Amino acid sequence: MLNRGVEPDTGLLERMAKGDEKALEELYRRYSAPVFALLLRILQAREEAEEILQDTFVQLYREAARYNPERGGVTAFLFTIARSRALSRLRKRGARPQKVEDLDLHDPEQELGLWREDDPEGRILVGRALAKLEPTDRKLLEAAFYLGYSHTELSERFQMPLGTVKTRIRRALLKLREFLGGPVASGSEDV
Repeated sequence: MLNRGVEPDTGLLERMAKGDEKALEELYRRYSAPVFALLLRILQAREEAEEILQDTFVQLYREAARYNPERGGVTAFLFTIARSRALSRLRKRGARPQKVEDLDLHDPEQELGLWREDDPEGRILVGRALAKLEPTDRKLLEAAFYLGYSHTELSERFQMPLGTVKTRIRRALLKLREFLGGPVASGSEDV
């Protein structure tokens, strides 16, 4: 059932898969600001963040037919594309995301750019879901997602076996998905 005439994101992605550019414009309107905020945090360069933002939405348009709602929401699909492109850019320039001094990933009031400005309930839900995670799992997940550390780098940084790091990150992602009401992945699926 549509709420107040707003088309769900999945419907827009289905239209994009058929070549509907108006659907792309609507998704861009809804999500360009939070995606840009994430890219800016990762890249620390406005010009690069703007370029990757555009590339992200072009890739979303091209790969719309690949989207599988059973694997996660449209926003997860979109943010995964954006994050992947940003980390690729960092690797090309031999850099790593820099710690932003005024960014505290553990501060529940800190704006992280993972929800739309017009969706305060989403912000609250994400904050509560992150708070439910075991502290070490949350730190591993945040370091992997926000700072771009590989599993091997996390293993060294947290002085944990590589298998343990992978298991804890997977467990944290599954718990987040469960807390946020998403589909639960089977053991063989990638998260």
